[in-house]
Amino acid sequence: MQKKSLLKSTGIIISITTAILITLITSSCRSTDIEFLAKTSIIPAYSDKIPGLDSPHDRRNLIREKGIEGAKKNTPEEEREILFAQLLEEYSTSPDPNMRREAVDAMANIPYPNKEKIMLEILKDDNILIRISAIESLGKIYNGEKENIADKLINQIYTDSDKDVRIAAIRQLGKKINDSQLNKKITLALGKLLHDKILAIRYETMESLGKISGKDYGKDINRWIKYIQNIDGESTELPKERTWIEKLPTIHLPILR
Repeated sequence: MQKKSLLKSTGIIISITTAILITLITSSCRSTDIEFLAKTSIIPAYSDKIPGLDSPHDRRNLIREKGIEGAKKNTPEEEREILFAQLLEEYSTSPDPNMRREAVDAMANIPYPNKEKIMLEILKDDNILIRISAIESLGKIYNGEKENIADKLINQIYTDSDKDVRIAAIRQLGKKINDSQLNKKITLALGKLLHDKILAIRYETMESLGKISGKDYGKDINRWIKYIQNIDGESTELPKERTWIEKLPTIHLPILR
């Protein structure tokens, strides 16, 4: 009788020990394996045929809800990691480019340690709109401070074949910079775009330069070129900023015949 009781007690101890070990292994995986995280409670796949799942409206709402939940300050870090992993799984597997972009936009709102690395990978996506979303997310991380992201955005401006993607990167670089060396680096990089053949690129460049420098040269490209020459050491004089008369809006009167 005592032998049976001892065996029973030993069995209970072994079961409890096994459960503790499984819990420890599982919890350690959660913080390192994003694939494991995604599979804990993934967004159902299209092939699962769950009612409403294939509806773009319902799926979009589900993705957005996960992004909103992950962005909340009171959301536990463990849950936030799972939500981010689910959205990354959606981006990686969805056949619908609109849902993939929704997933990227949702991920952009969630604080996550590896978000920068993931967004840099998404920046290589073939879809123009997805690349724009990745740029906007990287712009939030950059915030006028991180030089490595600034370098990536500058590289995207000069290598991307799409005008709108380039413009998105120019806009994200148009932020106040406290580091004087980084300020000069980005200012000179953007300054080269003042000679770009695309009018919209030149326009957005002047907008961003205005935000970075605090100078008011409006859309007078010649003044901006002179400003860049001064920053680059080619000139000792800064161009004059606009007068109040120049700032007055232009009124186009109808031609009388």
